[in-house]
Amino acid sequence: MIVGQAPAKVILTGEHFVVHGQPALAAAVNLYSKATVRPGVYGIVQISSPELGVKRSYPTRLINTVPSSTHDDSALEPLRLLVGKVLEEAGETDIGLDLEIISQIPVGVGLGSSASTAVSTTAALAEFLNLHFEKNDILKIASVQEKHVHKKPSGIDASTITYGGVLCFRVGEQPIRLQSNDQMSIVIGNTGSSRSTGVLVTNVSKRVAVGDKELTRINESAGNLTLQAVQAYKERDFDRLGQLMCANHELLMQIGVSTTELDTLVEAAMSAGAFGAKLTGAGGGGCMIALSRPEDRTRIADAISSNGGSAYLVELDTLGVRICEDQTDMH
Repeated sequence: MIVGQAPAKVILTGEHFVVHGQPALAAAVNLYSKATVRPGVYGIVQISSPELGVKRSYPTRLINTVPSSTHDDSALEPLRLLVGKVLEEAGETDIGLDLEIISQIPVGVGLGSSASTAVSTTAALAEFLNLHFEKNDILKIASVQEKHVHKKPSGIDASTITYGGVLCFRVGEQPIRLQSNDQMSIVIGNTGSSRSTGVLVTNVSKRVAVGDKELTRINESAGNLTLQAVQAYKERDFDRLGQLMCANHELLMQIGVSTTELDTLVEAAMSAGAFGAKLTGAGGGGCMIALSRPEDRTRIADAISSNGGSAYLVELDTLGVRICEDQTDMH
């Protein structure tokens, strides 16, 4: 039995705009998905997610060609494609295996749930099949699932989750890994409403494609803002970083991807003493994040809870994806 573990992610600045060539600043955090691979029945691949209540078996030889046929197991489609790709890399056509996914990461709320399961699954399968993958190999394969789920992903989710820590990311360039710092705490606030990242990203992309001048201006402003945020993070100037996060949230409001619920949680976090706060991910619901002093994070979490959100106190994950011995506890 092999267990792969991968963290969640938050974006400190730059979501949406990163799809259109701008830099973004992201961090891996200590909510995890785990993929467990066990030997299975010869010639059969079984994929299951107890939390989603789905399980499906596929003939190993046909896993790349047999789509899911019912709505109930459509959640497994991206994983089927991913497993098929890894088996293809290994040259395996008859092996039997059971893959089980468990996760602490809420689905569809901007924390990289699909990317995390893709990365943990790829790592576990590669180890099980003795493929000796490096992290860049895991990232390349995991992108198969991300493209299926998010249509036109920037790659920031899978990159941050694979490598861990804090990354400055720009499409087409090698991510720059920044030194992690424990003086900074992050509080996540979940509005409880999920949304489709693919749809939200596509809607913004359509405006870019038709030459929306206002969006072009905002896009350029967001890129400049992220460069300032990276510098503020390097200098440990969290007051400045927080201000830039708030400015980024204003830009996301201007392009129409924030919601009243997200804005309420952002305002609550700021009133409770956060350095800065903003939505994280595609918007349209989902999560916001607050940057905090360690001693203030409980008060900020309470403010988020009092205003209708579910609060998560998280720490940076500096390791990224790994193979772990522990089969039950996620840490």
